[in-house]
Amino acid sequence: MTYWITQVDDNEYVSNRASGIIANQMAADSISQIGFRRLHYPRMYASELQEMGEAARKDRLEALLSLVLPGDVVIVQYPMWTNYTQFELEYIDYLKNTRKAKIVALVWDIVSWIHDNRKRDYTVDASLWMLNRYDLVISANEKMAKRLATEGGVKTPMIAMYLSDFVYQGPLQEKKRIDQIYYVATGIDSAMIEEYQSEIPIKFIGPNWNKEKLPNYIQLLGAMNSNDIPSQLEGGFGLLYYPKTGGLKGMNHYGEYNNPMKLSLYLASGLPVITMPNTAHAQWVKDQGLGFVVDSISDIDDLIHNLSDDDYQKMVENIKPWQRAVTSGFFAKEAAIEAIRYLELGFTDRQVDVEVKK
Repeated sequence: MTYWITQVDDNEYVSNRASGIIANQMAADSISQIGFRRLHYPRMYASELQEMGEAARKDRLEALLSLVLPGDVVIVQYPMWTNYTQFELEYIDYLKNTRKAKIVALVWDIVSWIHDNRKRDYTVDASLWMLNRYDLVISANEKMAKRLATEGGVKTPMIAMYLSDFVYQGPLQEKKRIDQIYYVATGIDSAMIEEYQSEIPIKFIGPNWNKEKLPNYIQLLGAMNSNDIPSQLEGGFGLLYYPKTGGLKGMNHYGEYNNPMKLSLYLASGLPVITMPNTAHAQWVKDQGLGFVVDSISDIDDLIHNLSDDDYQKMVENIKPWQRAVTSGFFAKEAAIEAIRYLELGFTDRQVDVEVKK
């Protein structure tokens, strides 16, 4: 019997900048260290796969998955980032019905919820009903698992990852109490700039398409490769926030449920965080003393101005064990082991207790 983890291969630029691809490749690196073999596949897009036709896609699947044998366990990192439901359905059906493997979905994102925050029936969306084809779902966290069941109609048993990793072994700066905030994004949203009304300087890391004149407390550091960012963060706080009126309509609500890659990056850097009370990690941040939980970003000024150097250093010390965990790939490894415990040994102690939508 062999245990497998899928890995999407993309070009160097995307592999260093796109959070979904970075998470996929970091998880594959980590999980392969505990005895799993990698199932590589090149990133293919909807137009290419559609033009290929069903017969050619089947040939492609046989080439990609021929090493998988009956009884093997395959963790499929989900979504596969092809944007083509038919191929992803063929992929998991081929694994389950032709190769006779047990399949686990390691869920990074639910595409429907990123783009849509309406109250509606999501059970007919492919990004949700496809999860019922799997033998087990590894959800981002328990809050996400409960939403998958109640709003998404996911009936597959679920366990939770709790945090994403940010695997990093490079240099770091000693953290100092500085009145400043970092915000890492794939694009500087004008709504974020409009909503952040503060005297505390905020340093944006990411590409900027906004041509408007910016307030002097906003500093643009530009786009960076993800692995170059931790060494640049010298102190202050990392902000977890999704604008209420941003470009992706669902992200403000979705940010209450996901495991943000920026959270893991801040932890890997040893940087205390600021988050909102409705996020999946707010209570944990508060309980562990890893930063601030604020009702509004307008509260940030007073909190930072009134923070002592000693209290800041306590936060930095509290982060260190979590920093070691995320930088070593602990959470991906642990989730993979828990999946095997469930599928092979029948342990259900880590299964999330959810109400399944009828």
